[in-house]
Amino acid sequence: IFCRHAKRTTVTTEDVKLLARRSNSLLKYITQKSEELASSNMEQKEKKKKKSSVAKGERTPGEHEAAVTENEDSNMA
Repeated sequence: IFCRHAKRTTVTTEDVKLLARRSNSLLKYITQKSEELASSNMEQKEKKKKKSSVAKGERTPGEHEAAVTENEDSNMA
């Protein structure tokens, strides 16, 4: 009902939270699980991003900073 009201066809976690808002324990559980899923998805995206950049031969931000520092050190010597 909530997604239809918002003129959407996809049910989101926010729709489910609205439905469960009268039961504090259920709302708390759903909120906790959705946060866990969101953090898990972010970790997976970061891993994919790192794999694709390594496959392309690109450097990660930390590796780039180390390379810049090494170049600066060698230029000073």
